[in-house]
Amino acid sequence: MTVADFREKVVTELVKTERDYVRDIKLCQEGFMTVLKDKQDIISEILVRQQLEENGRSGEKKPTKGLELEILFGNMEQVIDTAERFLKDLEETTEGKMPEEQLVGQVFMRYSNDLHKVYAEYCRNHDDATALLEKYEENDEVQEYINQGLELVRQSTNCWDLASFLIKPVQRILKYQLLLAELDKYSDDSFPDKPNLQEAIQTMTEVATAINEFKRRKDLVMKYRRPGQEAITDKLGRISLHSIRKKSQRINQRFTQMTGLTTQTVDGEFDQMERRFRNLEKTIRIYVKDINAYLEQLKDATSSEAAVGSDISDYYASQSNLHEVNKYEAVQRHLANKLYKDYTLFVQQRVISPLNGLLIMFQGPHKLIQKRYDKLLDYDSFSNKLEKNKDKDRVKQLKDEKDVARKNYEALNIQLKDELPKLCDMGLSLFKSCVVSFVEAERDHINSTLKKLYPLLELSIVKNNSTVDIMKTFETSHLVAIEGMHKFSFVPKSLDMKKSDRRTAYGTNSEPTPPPSAPRPDPSSQSEKQKASVNSRYPANRIYLVSTDFSAQQPMDMSVKKGEIVGIIKEQDPTGSGQKWYVDNGASQGFIPSSILQAVGGETTSPEGYGSDDDWNAFTRMQQQAQYYYAEWEFTASAENELTLTERDVVQLISDQDIEGNSEWWLVDKNGQRGYVPSAYLAKID
Repeated sequence: MTVADFREKVVTELVKTERDYVRDIKLCQEGFMTVLKDKQDIISEILVRQQLEENGRSGEKKPTKGLELEILFGNMEQVIDTAERFLKDLEETTEGKMPEEQLVGQVFMRYSNDLHKVYAEYCRNHDDATALLEKYEENDEVQEYINQGLELVRQSTNCWDLASFLIKPVQRILKYQLLLAELDKYSDDSFPDKPNLQEAIQTMTEVATAINEFKRRKDLVMKYRRPGQEAITDKLGRISLHSIRKKSQRINQRFTQMTGLTTQTVDGEFDQMERRFRNLEKTIRIYVKDINAYLEQLKDATSSEAAVGSDISDYYASQSNLHEVNKYEAVQRHLANKLYKDYTLFVQQRVISPLNGLLIMFQGPHKLIQKRYDKLLDYDSFSNKLEKNKDKDRVKQLKDEKDVARKNYEALNIQLKDELPKLCDMGLSLFKSCVVSFVEAERDHINSTLKKLYPLLELSIVKNNSTVDIMKTFETSHLVAIEGMHKFSFVPKSLDMKKSDRRTAYGTNSEPTPPPSAPRPDPSSQSEKQKASVNSRYPANRIYLVSTDFSAQQPMDMSVKKGEIVGIIKEQDPTGSGQKWYVDNGASQGFIPSSILQAVGGETTSPEGYGSDDDWNAFTRMQQQAQYYYAEWEFTASAENELTLTERDVVQLISDQDIEGNSEWWLVDKNGQRGYVPSAYLAKID
């Protein structure tokens, strides 16, 4: 046979095998895919029932899934479409054409991108499809439906099971490079299609290499994705001299990198992906923890309300008309039992359980990330050894070891860079859905609670009495009861403390006990802006110069430096002593010794409003009538009409009650800003 005969034989084999291949995958579509799609609902019920039975036997709660055709067949339809178009062009370029006109390489190059994209996606899914098929075939009922598809295709092909159909696209894409190599072998250098053939061989080889490399990466990932709970014997069984040597080598490499003795390979793109992954996981963990804490607090609150309702009912049990009391008790019991349980069940199923499942899924990537760092240390270690090596006999060995370490590192690195963004996107989407579900559940629970509570406003005890009257009646009765209890020697005197005193003595659940006050820290030098502020806010005879540095020693003291100017607010301390004055340096206010102050000499520009003695006398009278308080601890405003205070801030009292007559909130002024603050947070400057 001549070279031309061999070439013709290869072309014939290429076209014939491609035609048979297209026929088989179309039979797979017309037989198996059609049958399983038609019976998908029935088969799904069978698989769900099987999983539930397995969960019952094992005690686990694995998710129930129906027939997953998108995994079983992957993108088979795209493969069929590409293969049909490719076969059509292949037949057109070979049938009835002279050998020099059979531009097979050109056809391959025209379809190279489509072949790479479609077959790579199919091959990535094939291992999962094979594992899923094995699971389905273990169920006799599902196997019967698979056999129905087999009966439809058995007479047209020599394939005898579904697995042999599913493997065909993988086999076909890997065979192209072999057929092209044979075709190139029997094509002269002067052959018109020779350059295209050689380029097609290189392209198909790259496709095959990429597919094989992906499979190797996936096998490596599966190797390291072991279950988290391993027996101690299994862990001990993996300990060997080789593993100990690797651990020691990694520790040494890590130490040298931290000390800067050796370089470290850095992948900024991966580092960014890892940060995103860890931030997402941390956010979800905190969110789940906070929801669980909220549910516990809500349980305590509703249980307490139900207990109060029961106690009230017991208290009035001797009276004949208990309708209103019983109604209140029934509502509180309904809130604590029915509404709370329904709300908790919904949140557990729609929020907590999905997020906990997602956190469990994050364990696999955590292991792979750690293994990736281990392999990176191995790669850097072998790279450093190769650079420092002076023994020519070991060069080849070190290069081989470095190459193996590089491939292992790159396999995990590429796999993580490919899958981490997808996992983060899907995880973030699930997290957002869970947040929406929680907000909706909270909204519905609040609405249901209000619907039950609103009718209580129609009770006669509420409808016929205002809130103020109820509170006054309660306070009067409470005071009488307290006075009566003081007759007993075992009752502590602190029982009748005011709210602010109780907070100081025992603490309270509504507000955290503030830390002890500390002297103010030494400030930086007074700025020109602060000096200008003092000059503009105080008359000349109230402005003094600091002659000596002073460091705060008491809670209300203020540190100052020599050369600062201060405005005098009050010429005595809370005890009435004139040894310390209350001053303002433009940034803060506090007490400093009067002995370190001296009046500012020379002319000072009087601010507008303090230009005459009459004005100053009016200002002095106003200061004497005003009541000043300082904040014992920090308060953060939570409404527009409230005023934020920091510890030791000085304020002027405007009103000792709010517009409703509540004395627990005072209206105060701080440097021209007015707002309400809790009176318990303030102490008077005498």
